[in-house]
Amino acid sequence: MNYELLPVFARNEAANKWLEEHPLVLGGGAIALGIVLTYFGVTALKTGRTKDKWGREMEGGSAMAMGVIRLVAGVGAILFGLYKSIAGFM
Repeated sequence: MNYELLPVFARNEAANKWLEEHPLVLGGGAIALGIVLTYFGVTALKTGRTKDKWGREMEGGSAMAMGVIRLVAGVGAILFGLYKSIAGFM
């Protein structure tokens, strides 16, 4: 990967190279984050209540919307983690 084209992401080039050499670590971290996000998304959809990032209670439609966003982000993170883990073996 050409890191010169992405100056924001290339600030810690040693860490990027290490993660490129060890894709199971990156995949495992993404899967763990995805599981947490999916759990909070499903909980928000089941109860109809959740908290925003500042700790304020949300209810009704806004809680359901936040639950869907967290669920989609969690599933996306899990799929990304699985992709990186499988691609690391090939």
